[in-house]
Amino acid sequence: MPPADRWRLHDLPDGRGLAALLDLLFGLAADRAEPAAAADARWVGRDTVGAEPVDIIEAAPPGTAAPPGSSPPDASPSPLAAERPRYWVDRDARLHRLEIRLPHVGPVTVQLNRTNRPTLRPVDALGGRPGLPRALTAAEHDRLGRLPERLRARGGATVTLTAPLDATTNLRGAGWLSWAGRRAYLAVADLRAPDHRTLLRQDSAGAARAQVPAGTVPGTVEEPGRPPLPPPVVHWQAGPPGDDLGRLIDAALRAGGTASQRATAKRLRGDSLAGRTVDVIKLRTSRGPLRYWIDRSGLLRRLELRTRPGAWAQLDLEPGPVPRLPAAPARPSRSAADR
Repeated sequence: MPPADRWRLHDLPDGRGLAALLDLLFGLAADRAEPAAAADARWVGRDTVGAEPVDIIEAAPPGTAAPPGSSPPDASPSPLAAERPRYWVDRDARLHRLEIRLPHVGPVTVQLNRTNRPTLRPVDALGGRPGLPRALTAAEHDRLGRLPERLRARGGATVTLTAPLDATTNLRGAGWLSWAGRRAYLAVADLRAPDHRTLLRQDSAGAARAQVPAGTVPGTVEEPGRPPLPPPVVHWQAGPPGDDLGRLIDAALRAGGTASQRATAKRLRGDSLAGRTVDVIKLRTSRGPLRYWIDRSGLLRRLELRTRPGAWAQLDLEPGPVPRLPAAPARPSRSAADR
């Protein structure tokens, strides 16, 4: 079973090694079959796999063979286009074995054990359990519409951040946000930089960040504590405009969406978080999709943002009283990278 946490994004070289093999397997699992190119496929022989009689078929990988009578596409050919995998397929068209020679790897054999099919634990960073999107019920739409009012009435929330942003940036954080004051203050740790922490202050006017030694913030790199109050007198810099972390915090401060976004919201699934039953609701925004985890009392318990590489960053929220949060510095200096 895969672990539930501590996942990190990994960039696979396009069309090489494991990436090429995964592309092939996912292509075979596509919902819609490609038009059969009978002239391109070749029956090789028969075999037995686990007492199951199978046919061995040699054919081009999915997406690399043009349908009969069509011209080849103008796009660059797939790295697998010159390879011809062999498939061990039973009479019900189920794949049992695959052999292929991968570029830069060599011969690869994949054996599929169809009698051992464990239930894989969903990974939050990849979107969690699949659901069946549907329109909101009247009660769900009412809870979503009243969300901003309820959050302002609660004042704020203690927050916990889990954000695998890219292959080199995997963040954990903790802090507070205030819906009444439209402010947030977090301490953020990067798993690749255990000796430092980043303090983040964000409000409607902008964001400011400061790098401090790890000892400034309690906790570990994987579970950092909340930031010090009052904020230390350090060199604050303007946060990079439009980065995924800033987008997530801004979305939390503006939770509820616009009327047009709420009108097209979809319920993805029911779930549970910290012992509470929640509805996972997806909103489409100009900055990308958001997921709201709303409990039955109408409070936001988790906010998810789809990052640019395609993973999901999470901000878990415990609504309740929060300390008076400082505003972001009026004119923080810009970092050298943003100049």
